[in-house]
Amino acid sequence: ATLPGVLAEIRARGVTVSLDTNDDPSGRWQGVAALLPHVDVLLPNDREALALAEGAVDVEDAARTLAGHGPLVVVTRGERGAIAVDPGGTVTTVAATPVDPVDTTGAGDTFTAAFLDTWLAGAPVAHCLHRAVLAGAAAVRAIGGTAGQPAATDLPPRKGGNRT
Repeated sequence: ATLPGVLAEIRARGVTVSLDTNDDPSGRWQGVAALLPHVDVLLPNDREALALAEGAVDVEDAARTLAGHGPLVVVTRGERGAIAVDPGGTVTTVAATPVDPVDTTGAGDTFTAAFLDTWLAGAPVAHCLHRAVLAGAAAVRAIGGTAGQPAATDLPPRKGGNRT
């Protein structure tokens, strides 16, 4: 119950806030809506985005609905790539990198790490998504959550600067 205030305070101090929702086995998603105005980047997967945006007709609609509350919404879609919607409604999509997965454990976390690493460098959202999809694809090529994770040098350069 106190988390919205905490996030508002730390954002006021210039700290960037990202939220990877993970799953809510109960399906209630209590408290997430109150956090959205205080989050810079929301990172659900497609199933989580649909659950959070109750009544959404598809993943893009869900991302638009969630972005309307303030954050950049970045939805991982597995073999369908990823989609991002900014608070202004701009939609960016990136196709998946074809891969024969060995184990999907950690793919979303690897995607998130690469996305945030690139986004914090100021890169355009399309480049952030591209780099993150490549990282997620690399992660599924090995057994376990970290064995396939690429190093930053295994990915295209961040291309930091002015985000557009």
